[in-house]
Amino acid sequence: MTTQQHEGFFSKTEWKFVGFLALAFVLTPVFYGLPLLSPLFALSTSLRRERRKMMWLWIVASILVLMSIAPFILKAAGLSDFVVE
Repeated sequence: MTTQQHEGFFSKTEWKFVGFLALAFVLTPVFYGLPLLSPLFALSTSLRRERRKMMWLWIVASILVLMSIAPFILKAAGLSDFVVE
């Protein structure tokens, strides 16, 4: 008996990657460091074997966190008055 394998547009690993990437973007407005939880949770899945995808998750999450805290860093440095007290 032959079985047919279902080939989709994305593999399961790619869907996981997209899901964790979307999770990082969704968590960004909630609290400053939460986007870093997305790659941290991805380490508990089979995605951890995909070195390149994990690297991209960490990079994107780190950039999102830096964008969230940038106004506070600029205010502390005296370069901006964007943060309202």
